[in-house]
Amino acid sequence: MKTKQKNQNPQFSTLNSQFLRRYPAEWENQCATWLSWPHNEKEWGKERLQRIRGFYIELINKILQFQDVNLIFANEALLEEVSSDKQFVKAIHELPQRLKKIILPNNDIWIRDYGPFFMETCRGRVTLPLLIDFEFNAWGGKFPPWDLDNNIPKEIAFSLEYEIESYPIIMEGGSLEFSGDGLILTTEQCLLNKNRNSTLSKTNIENILKSAFNIEEIIWLKQGLEGDHTDGHIDDVARFISPRKILICKSNDKKDGNYEHLNESIEYLKKWTHSKKGYKLEVIELPMPDRMEIKNERLPNSYANFIFVNGGVIIPTFNCPSDKTALEIFKKVFPDRKVTEIDCSLLIQEGGGLHCMTKQEPLI
Repeated sequence: MKTKQKNQNPQFSTLNSQFLRRYPAEWENQCATWLSWPHNEKEWGKERLQRIRGFYIELINKILQFQDVNLIFANEALLEEVSSDKQFVKAIHELPQRLKKIILPNNDIWIRDYGPFFMETCRGRVTLPLLIDFEFNAWGGKFPPWDLDNNIPKEIAFSLEYEIESYPIIMEGGSLEFSGDGLILTTEQCLLNKNRNSTLSKTNIENILKSAFNIEEIIWLKQGLEGDHTDGHIDDVARFISPRKILICKSNDKKDGNYEHLNESIEYLKKWTHSKKGYKLEVIELPMPDRMEIKNERLPNSYANFIFVNGGVIIPTFNCPSDKTALEIFKKVFPDRKVTEIDCSLLIQEGGGLHCMTKQEPLI
C-alpha cells in the first residue's frame, strides 16, 4: 500500500469516527491522466483506427506538456507495436513528463466511464488512496462486449496496490460531477434510467452515492444532450470549475432540441441554494458548437467535455465559429491556467469526447 504523509485536509467531513474520505476535484493537483489505447479494428476498420490513434498521439503529447500519462494496452502485441512506431516515439520524445505503459485487457477506449473513482481517505495525518468500483454495462447494454472494461478498476487497484471498494450497482464516471467539497451534479435521465438500476429508486441511489463518496447533497438536472448514447451524461452539459462555480452549455436556437432543457437547467442552477449551508452557485454559460451529424444522427459535441491538467485545461474544438467564443470564455474563467485546444471532430464521431476518454488520478 502506497501512503503519503500530509496535513489533514480541512475539506474532509466525517463518514464515521474512524474513517474519512473525499473525491478530489478535477482542478486539484493530479498524479497522472489515464488513457486506453484504441485497438478495435473490427469496429472501426484499419484506416479509421489509424486516424483515431493519430488523435491519441496528439492528445498524449499535449497532456505530457503538463503531467504524466498512464496508457493502458489491451495486450503485449499492442504495446510492442506502439513501442516500435516511429511516429509515436517521436511525438513523446524528450518530454519532461513520463508516459507509463501498462498492459490491462480491455474492450474500448472510454475509461472515464468504466475506470475507478480515485478517492483520498484520511486517518489522522495519514492520507491514503482508495478506489471506488461500480459495475459497468456499456451504457445500458448498448455496446457489447464490456466484460473486460468492467474489470478494469480491480486491475488498476492490483497494479497500483491500492485498496478498492466495490458497489454492485451500475454507475459511470461521466454521469457524476463533483464539487470537491460535498456536492454531486448529475442528471435524472441517466441515473434513473431503467437500463441501469431498474430496482433502485432515486432515494436509493442518493443514499448509495452519499455513502460511497461522503457527499452532503446531490443536484439533479433533468437530462443531457440530444444524441448522447450515454442517456444524458452530465459531463456534456455542465461542469464544476470550483466548489461553487459551474460552467453549463446554453443554446440560443429555439429550434434546437437542447434549447428548452438547457435553459431550464441554467435557471434551476441559478436559483439553487444549499439546503443546510445556504450558499448559491455562480453559473457561467458556454455556447453550443454547430450541430454535427453522422448517418443522419445528431452527435453530442460540447465544449463542456474538457479536461483539467496541472496548470492547464485542454478544450475540445469542432471547426466552427463558436470555437473562438468558447476559448475566450475558458481563458477568462481560467486566468491562471494555460488553455490548450484540440480538434475533436473525429473523436465525437465515436460518440464521446475528451473527458469521456480520460480519467484523472489525483496526487495523494
